[in-house]
Amino acid sequence: MPETFLILLAGGVMLAAAGADPRQVTLHWLRLAGMIALVMAGISLFFYFRGDAGVVGSVIVRRVQVGLFIATVVAILAQLAFVQVAWRRTQRVFAAAVFVLAVLAGSHVLHEMMTAIGTAVHVPPKPVSIALQTLACAGVAGMTGLALMDMLLGHAYLTASKMTIHPFRRLNLALAGVLLARAVLAIPVVLLLHRRHPVELLWGVHGLLILTRWLVGLAVPAALVYMADDCIRRRSTQSATGILYVAGVLVFIGEMIALYLVRATGLPF
Repeated sequence: MPETFLILLAGGVMLAAAGADPRQVTLHWLRLAGMIALVMAGISLFFYFRGDAGVVGSVIVRRVQVGLFIATVVAILAQLAFVQVAWRRTQRVFAAAVFVLAVLAGSHVLHEMMTAIGTAVHVPPKPVSIALQTLACAGVAGMTGLALMDMLLGHAYLTASKMTIHPFRRLNLALAGVLLARAVLAIPVVLLLHRRHPVELLWGVHGLLILTRWLVGLAVPAALVYMADDCIRRRSTQSATGILYVAGVLVFIGEMIALYLVRATGLPF
């Protein structure tokens, strides 16, 4: 599963670069986003070929997965190249492409792993189930990438004295929006799906992880993101950065648990 989480993290980091106003953030921050995404994608490929994911499915399926991974890496390199020449809008396009490719790669690997281990979930029709799992992967990418780059953008204010507060607040509000969407998908949608198509021993086997995912991965980060937004509005960027550091750690814990629960139950945690 690490290959799935890492490629989604790479996509989420690039989502932050695509969503930020390229005229108002520094090239150093955009370059840092590309470098982090490239490292995460590279490590993800390492785990893919060394782990079980690289031998699951038919030859055609594995070739599609490798193609998606390689396309993601190429798009990241393109984003970095255009950042180097200060083509801010063009790098934004490639950053958005990385997010889409990374989510496709991660969700494809996850679905094949679920098929291989025989995850028992029955949410008819099947395309709806796959769509919800892909949406969950997009949420994992968005939450982790935005949380990480939001915190690092706060650090950028230590040296970027000319940067306005607008991009920081914009990115923090984007994180809040994704967090809200994740809460809707992970709580009411999951409970509704479980009610209509019960997963055997869901609470007995996964109850502690589910409560941890909801509390540690959603409720507490929501309060911290709100506190960070208040600090940002007061232009206290150092305080906001410290709060976002804690929020980021909790988000990573919550999203790793969520990815495990998606694979184990098929529900879009």
